Amino acid sequence: MHPLIHVYDENATFIEQFIVNTLKQINFNAPINTARLFELFPSLELYYACDVELNQVSENIYRDRVDARPMGENRAYLAPNIDAPHTFTAPYISTATSRFCITMMIRTDAGFIFLDFGLRKLLERFNLIVERNGFNRLNRYAYMLLGGGLIFFGLFVTLYGFFTFGQYLFDSVPLSLDTIFKPVIALTLGMAVYDLGKTLVEQEVLPKTEHVSKSFKAKTLINFLVSIIIAMMIEALLVIFKISLDDYTKLPYGASLIVALALLLYVFGKFTKNVQSQN
Repeated sequence: MHPLIHVYDENATFIEQFIVNTLKQINFNAPINTARLFELFPSLELYYACDVELNQVSENIYRDRVDARPMGENRAYLAPNIDAPHTFTAPYISTATSRFCITMMIRTDAGFIFLDFGLRKLLERFNLIVERNGFNRLNRYAYMLLGGGLIFFGLFVTLYGFFTFGQYLFDSVPLSLDTIFKPVIALTLGMAVYDLGKTLVEQEVLPKTEHVSKSFKAKTLINFLVSIIIAMMIEALLVIFKISLDDYTKLPYGASLIVALALLLYVFGKFTKNVQSQN
């Protein structure tokens, strides 16, 4: 489901009631005051009139122009219940504007009036999504730059891991624990950085044009911590192996690293459990 539609569905009753109450200021059985109607609803994109057979008998009247091309079209598909004083459609993509909208049908003495409300502007009106002003656009571009940079460096580190391992395979360098684990650590860190950048773009760039989440999204932190913990555990194992082969006197340092990782893993497990319980 598109995020705009999801936000609208969650608040449809409130939004529709607001529109109905506000439209009580307009008499649709008399000549419509177009300027007043568009003044009341900044989200209103256009309106038009239909006869009792739901054939369009007026132009599409926009805020700053009219379009006579749709006249004569039958709008029965927008009228789920012609006996009701007013009805609302589910959100759909308008053929007139190519954007998401909802259509309200109002029954009049002469037929019906149809009003198309732009879904994005309607949700912005109630602060249900972030309005696209200058500061928010700057904020999105900054996150786009940072997230894109993380994605690039994540791919770079990943390619470096493959390149390093390829060197070990085709060069005369003897294989060792270092030569095996270092590319693995590079790949793990590359995956962590890439996933952090990707999730940053998903949550801080794309949703700003769609919706604002009501809850904290822990996906970024969880994915990043998982990759970092795995890389650190691999590094800790490598340190323990090297100490066991070279110098046992340094074993307490390796043991302290293992204890610190165990503590980090415990805290991460508690955090993940709390997030799951909240969801």
